[in-house]
Amino acid sequence: MRKPDPVDWRCGILDVLEAAALHGHHAEIRLDGRWRRVRVLDVLSEGGDDWLLTDDGQRIAVRSIEMARPVPA
Repeated sequence: MRKPDPVDWRCGILDVLEAAALHGHHAEIRLDGRWRRVRVLDVLSEGGDDWLLTDDGQRIAVRSIEMARPVPA
């Protein structure tokens, strides 16, 4: 049986974060094994890295986010 191709989960994380930013919603992100709910203001690309900007002014490197999931409105 063929081994599945490796998956780049950052694409799915970016999709969730960008959709939350577009609609002004919250998202849940997993950092260091713990889930956090954040309101996503924007997702920025700077210097080759992607950054999550939250409503309280935090900038979180997308590469440090283990998982993300939408929060129903």
